[in-house]
Amino acid sequence: MDGDNMSLWMKIRAYKLTSNISVLFVLFGFMVMSIVVYILPLNNKIITDLSLAFATSLLASIFCLASETYVRYRTYENDKCLEGIEALGIADLHFDKQKLLVKLLTDCNEELWISGYRLILTSQVARYLTEAAGRNIRIKILITPPWEPAFEMVYGDCQRVIDNYITVFDAIKRGSHNVTELCEIRFTNKPLFNDTYKVDNHLITGPYMHNRDEINKRITANDFFTYELTRKSRLYNLIEGEYDTIWNEASIKLDWDKYESKRSIFNRNDMTETDRINALKESVIPV
Repeated sequence: MDGDNMSLWMKIRAYKLTSNISVLFVLFGFMVMSIVVYILPLNNKIITDLSLAFATSLLASIFCLASETYVRYRTYENDKCLEGIEALGIADLHFDKQKLLVKLLTDCNEELWISGYRLILTSQVARYLTEAAGRNIRIKILITPPWEPAFEMVYGDCQRVIDNYITVFDAIKRGSHNVTELCEIRFTNKPLFNDTYKVDNHLITGPYMHNRDEINKRITANDFFTYELTRKSRLYNLIEGEYDTIWNEASIKLDWDKYESKRSIFNRNDMTETDRINALKESVIPV
């Protein structure tokens, strides 16, 4: 049975607290008996005083045991939650992905995976990308670009993203000693359901949530929270496998030489976003 549908008594039995509850009932029964003795019209003052003291002592014991039982009950529920998080391999939950990425990129020494549509967040940590690329790490970037229907379904056709792309690409190129060998950028026509990064053995991901954009009044995808996976688990393997699957199915990639030849177009102020998108499309080759 699902734990959320269990009755209170079933939870008490599952948490091994039946002995506590039984003792509470026994103590309560003795306390009631002591009160009854106290209020009876007895002529023996010693028995009356003793029964009052006994009832008071039992009441204190009941409060202590009840408090202990409640704390154990809540602790067990919290432990079950933590056990579930641990079983999934989740190291922590975050609401500031940029801060987390900056921290991890500072110590990145092996590999970096990036995915996204607009690369807004990635462009905001460009300085750290340059530093990481300078350590000769291997970089994979998976993008659903603006010329694909999957992009337009999520963000529409009013997004200016080429500046973000150029910021990211140039940051890596500026830092890497051999960008053509160490950094591969692939473009996919598939929609991305998670915003996923991999920094060495850390997987950083979170689901996209569709909310209405306050500026353009369109429903767009934004991430709300991020979970960090640092240990191999089924969830870790699923997220890693999802990235690999889309990566392997991507049919085109950026050609760094062609990209460099289009630099003048990307830098011209009189070029429209469509012109710049077309220039980027002309910078790709089959995988």
